[in-house]
Amino acid sequence: MDNANKIINRIKENNLQPQPEWKYIFFETAKKLTFLLFIVLGGISFSVILFAISENGFDLLQHFRHSRIESFLVVLPLLWLASHTLFLAVSVFSVLNTGRAYKYSMGKWMMVSAALSMTIGTLFFITGGAKWLEKKFETHIESYESILEKKTRIWSQPELGTLSGEIVKIQNNTLLLKDWTNKVWEISISESFVAPAVQLEKGIQIKMNGRKTGAYYFKADKVRPWGGMPGKCMDPVKK
Repeated sequence: MDNANKIINRIKENNLQPQPEWKYIFFETAKKLTFLLFIVLGGISFSVILFAISENGFDLLQHFRHSRIESFLVVLPLLWLASHTLFLAVSVFSVLNTGRAYKYSMGKWMMVSAALSMTIGTLFFITGGAKWLEKKFETHIESYESILEKKTRIWSQPELGTLSGEIVKIQNNTLLLKDWTNKVWEISISESFVAPAVQLEKGIQIKMNGRKTGAYYFKADKVRPWGGMPGKCMDPVKK
């Protein structure tokens, strides 16, 4: 039996009926729109991940006494990482069910989806959208741990080599720092790298890598601004 007869027999056996063209066009369009929607949602999730990285920085991970994976996950917002992964998976699944998706492998569609999502996310991050969205989640979702709360917690572990707060006094190579719980620390910066963006002045908020040398004594290795740029620091979460 040739292929034509096989197809005819299958149509008869399953009682298949022709469908109107508009129905095919409708479902194909819906699948493509679903693909684009989840690409955009994935991009938004990726932008918040970029925002978290920019706020915390990966350089602090060398000071944590955990495995590389555990340390990596300390910085990343897991909710948004999971969302990004889910949105990419749905976008790939939706496009694979369109009429001409068979021309490309799943691997290629995954790369295309990831590239589009990361591009959209980077643009959203650059324009300040990630910071705005993060603020909305922090304000309207009570159980949500904001990136700023996470950042404050990460940079308030002197036993693990991180400390942050507001400068209250500077004298030679020593400064007094008030942390977010209003405890005052004496910080040695004699051998520290001080980022060019840091203004070592009273009232400036900073974050540091280093080591605890006493009850309220800390030797700083690196000193950076608390926020991204001087004068634009985000208000910390008070404990």
